[in-house]
Amino acid sequence: MQSTIKKPEISLSPRERAIAQLVAQGLPNKCIAKNLNISHWTVATYVKRIFMKLGVCSRAAMIALLIQENLLWDS
Repeated sequence: MQSTIKKPEISLSPRERAIAQLVAQGLPNKCIAKNLNISHWTVATYVKRIFMKLGVCSRAAMIALLIQENLLWDS
């Protein structure tokens, strides 16, 4: 018998995905901000938003879940 429990669908905006990809490369917020020409505070806000969407509380957990769900890199 198959489980009927559906996992909630994870949806990241293009900017959230770009930030997650740079986090996965090991870049700190200040470097991500410089790459994207935005404030490091804005990067921190995006990272927190991604954490909330995924239900995680660390960068490592965020990347692990995105890799597991095949959502980190373009297919």
